[in-house]
Amino acid sequence: MLFQVGGQGSRPTFFEMAAAQQLPASLRAALTYSFGVLALRRPFLHRVLDYEDEFFAFLMAVLETHSLRTTAVELKSSEAR
Repeated sequence: MLFQVGGQGSRPTFFEMAAAQQLPASLRAALTYSFGVLALRRPFLHRVLDYEDEFFAFLMAVLETHSLRTTAVELKSSEAR
């Protein structure tokens, strides 16, 4: 998952690419911890923790789809060159 951070049409820096690669692991750990804390107060959230892998895969699919839809114009223009 790469995000365009540097502006219009600029190439991502090494640090932006490294951060984009570490984002899914950090996001997964943060969501697992957050749902664990919330599940202490709301027991029905334990069901989400039981299906943690599936829930995270669904969330990543939604984020990837959104990323591809918002950058699709840029991908098509770069293929035409």
